[in-house]
Amino acid sequence: MRRTLIALASMAILVAACGSSAATGGAPGSGPAATGAAPASGVPASAGVTKVPAGGNPVALDTCKLLTDAEAATALGEPVDPGAPPTEGSSSCLWSTTRLSTSGVELSDIGVGDFNPDKKSIPGLTITKVSGIGDGAYFISIGAGHQVLDFRKGQNGMSVSVLMNGLSDDQLMAAEKALALLVLGRI
Repeated sequence: MRRTLIALASMAILVAACGSSAATGGAPGSGPAATGAAPASGVPASAGVTKVPAGGNPVALDTCKLLTDAEAATALGEPVDPGAPPTEGSSSCLWSTTRLSTSGVELSDIGVGDFNPDKKSIPGLTITKVSGIGDGAYFISIGAGHQVLDFRKGQNGMSVSVLMNGLSDDQLMAAEKALALLVLGRI
């Protein structure tokens, strides 16, 4: 079942990335965080969220440290395993429930280059702008309880998704907004 959660979470990220490049004509991964270049700290930019300090050089942050296990558990309403990247070197972090299920939380660095709140909805994907979250935010929805909240602060483009059967779209969106606001306070 953990593989199912990872597959669903990966699908959500792919939908977000594909939706960006399909709707805008841009190449996926064209943002500064997706280049894989090592910043001055020597940590690959793809290892986490990039933040541009006053000096202008990006600094990599660990996405698994932007939310706590307790915060992910609160969003799901049940205990979670410690957050971990789905694959080594990934710019995402997954928190899955401790019981056998497909429920979980995923936080990803999508790079500011892939953040586009003005992209158009396409068949199967609905894009909805959201106000009051960072420097911009929007939901990408594929319906039936599957959506991703993309948000931005400065040069940081992030994505958060809550996967939980039995919750309404409004409940999932509220949980994603709450998590995004926590992350924004840390980047």
